[in-house]
Amino acid sequence: MKEIMIDRTYKKQQAGFVSLFTVIFFTLLITVITVSFLGVVITEQQQSLNNDLTASALNAAESGIEDAKRVILAYFNMPNGTTKTTLFSALTSSQCNALSSDPTAQSLGVSNNGSVTGQANLNQYYTCLTVNLFSPNYTANSSAGKSVFIPLVGQSNYNQLVVSWHLVSNTVGKDGDGRPGKYVSSPTVLPQVTGNGSSWSANGYPAYLRVELYGYPTGNFARSDISDRTRSLFLVPSVVGANTAIKLDAADPLPHQFDTDKSALQPIQCSATPATVAVGTYACTAAISLPGAASFNTANNSYFLRVTPLYGPTHFSVALRDGNSGNSVNFNGVQPIIDVTGKAGDVYRRVQARVVLGNIANLPEYAAESAGDICKNMVISDGKYFQPNNCP
Repeated sequence: MKEIMIDRTYKKQQAGFVSLFTVIFFTLLITVITVSFLGVVITEQQQSLNNDLTASALNAAESGIEDAKRVILAYFNMPNGTTKTTLFSALTSSQCNALSSDPTAQSLGVSNNGSVTGQANLNQYYTCLTVNLFSPNYTANSSAGKSVFIPLVGQSNYNQLVVSWHLVSNTVGKDGDGRPGKYVSSPTVLPQVTGNGSSWSANGYPAYLRVELYGYPTGNFARSDISDRTRSLFLVPSVVGANTAIKLDAADPLPHQFDTDKSALQPIQCSATPATVAVGTYACTAAISLPGAASFNTANNSYFLRVTPLYGPTHFSVALRDGNSGNSVNFNGVQPIIDVTGKAGDVYRRVQARVVLGNIANLPEYAAESAGDICKNMVISDGKYFQPNNCP
């Protein structure tokens, strides 16, 4: 009988190799997991630090905006003189350190090095602060039926207004009004509200715009002078309409007479294809010519504009223009633009803000307004006796 010999040493070597391979594999696996975990932790820490620095830089920029507001208000409230002239130069300069180096601005809290906290170890500053008193346009947004009142104070004379509305954006909100879904095919097509609650704006139509010009001449004036300078237009977002400037003399020729039509609609030809309108632009724009008589010249009159969206909210822009030359005219001190860059560590945030001057923001919409019914008690006579008309 042949005896079979088994090499026990070989089997032990084989078992040892498997164990060594297993240990190496799990060691590598644990190493990979540990390194990945540390990478995630480091990334999260860096992201958290970046978020903190970004918020800190934004706060520094907002602090610069508040400092600039104080300087602007002080400028418009101080008497004429050398100090005001010097501050005006700082407020209209494009140099980053012009305002922070002005003594009057420093006395109002503007730091000479832009430090927000006054503690260098916190490393929180605004590095560039500029103010532009002469804005190229006036921008705002308003809900349906809520008016915005704009002083029409130009850097030079103007005779036209350029009104644009429905700011195109990908979403509806603070950044814009979304993409226009459609326009009005005829100025006689009026908004409709159906029983299920769908509305004009919900169906994609841009808002109508009621634009009212009013003003008064320099020096003494009477009520009729104000009436002569008060004109109204209803701008309709349409696929038709003239591209030339609308003349207020023709659109509202006798504004102070009760027997004239006050509801004539002005169709404005908006962008041809709503779906392709560029984001960040306005879908509809209308040019409006002021009354042409010499007595209505802007050099001798103070004008205001009341803009009221109808049937839906909208973002809009108003610009001044010299219709004779076609040149734009800047607003003067109506909506100054503040541009500031905040810094925290190695992170920067730049913010641009517009501030509105003047106390004409919350004027009433109507001569009489009530949350309930308004009842007028009347007395009627037939020649023999008086009979009160009692309210229900």
